[in-house]
Amino acid sequence: MTPDQSSSPSCEGCGISRDLSLLLYNVRYRASQRRFCTNCVLKNHQGLFCPICFDVYDDSPPPHLRLICHKCPSLAHRSCVVASSDSDATPAFYLCPPCGDPKFTYFKLTSKNPTVAKENGDRDSVDLVAVSAQNGNSIRAVDMQSARVLVAAARIAASSMTKAAAAARIDAERRCKEAALARKKAREALEQVEYLAAKEKDAKGFSA
Repeated sequence: MTPDQSSSPSCEGCGISRDLSLLLYNVRYRASQRRFCTNCVLKNHQGLFCPICFDVYDDSPPPHLRLICHKCPSLAHRSCVVASSDSDATPAFYLCPPCGDPKFTYFKLTSKNPTVAKENGDRDSVDLVAVSAQNGNSIRAVDMQSARVLVAAARIAASSMTKAAAAARIDAERRCKEAALARKKAREALEQVEYLAAKEKDAKGFSA
């Protein structure tokens, strides 16, 4: 995660504000640097991770081990889809969780008590929750699934910025070479002018 304390802690994708800037990431997206929340990082980088186990791909899984969402470029492990379904059969028509549920969100921030939320069947209880510590202070706790979501978003953001830095370095090196070539040409032009001026001066002296 790459928080930027100098700017307003709000997502440039969905506009949501957070009181914890660590939930925002600097990402290179569409040729510009953006600040995205966890959800927007993942929603804008479909195909880079499995939306079920949240494993970030170093390389795209081979065709026989993956399923492509029918509506978006999201790629899921075939084994993850089978394990998460009620049937052992692989679905012929696969929809990733966000496409299958319009209200789906990868990560939520809630202050509800986890025990009460769980008893009420509240899905927020499996995300980021506020719990009461023994000393009476409120602390933040993240379950394993939410931790995987955060790590996936962080890895994607880090990879994005690493690639942006590499591209910027290549561009800077190219500009340095162009500047050096321009200086060389300017120096050669000045030397040529000086040579012509000296030659003209010698010619005038000889004619006199």
